[in-house]
Amino acid sequence: MESQHDGRRRRLPAAERREVILDAAIGLFASRGYHAAAMEEIASAAGISKAVVYDHFVSKQELYTQLLERIRGDLDAVVEASLAPVEAEGEPRVRAAIDAFFGYVEEHADASRLLFLELQGTAEAAEIVRALELRVTEGLTATLGENALLFEGHVERERQLRILAELLKSAIHGLASWWYRYPEVPRVDLVDRTVALVWPAIERAGGGAVTHT
Repeated sequence: MESQHDGRRRRLPAAERREVILDAAIGLFASRGYHAAAMEEIASAAGISKAVVYDHFVSKQELYTQLLERIRGDLDAVVEASLAPVEAEGEPRVRAAIDAFFGYVEEHADASRLLFLELQGTAEAAEIVRALELRVTEGLTATLGENALLFEGHVERERQLRILAELLKSAIHGLASWWYRYPEVPRVDLVDRTVALVWPAIERAGGGAVTHT
């Protein structure tokens, strides 16, 4: 937001202004959906005019796309940071990453709703989310592929890695969507059940000799 200084209104730098607009857009898109959330409402929530919003985002679709990109980036950063202090390999790292994922979902309900529920919304929103999910699968496939033990010697190793990545992503994202409707379920229960599902799948892909993920 803008503030008063020496009797004049302070002009925010462009990068800060964009963040203010994105912050204002999260709640409206989450509560009203892609089509129902109007740019004028987003401008009002950000404390600026609609013209200023269009100075930073040429369309609602661009604003929505960049918002999802930011949320996904924030989530990835949280998960990555959770692994830094974990010295043990294998299952402890998987648990740390999953706990960080659900921790973000728990603390950022509106942002998580956009990532995990909007796929069932309008065609425009679904196209954006599908493209984002494709990148998630590709990134997870690459991460799994760094472990030489996974599907070692398989003639179609890349395809097997991609299937495993899609399985893990779908399970975790699906549970996040379900949790949004049943928020009374303790986070630890989701983490325990998810680890119990995904770790054996990773371990088996490594022939039972997986030491790290």
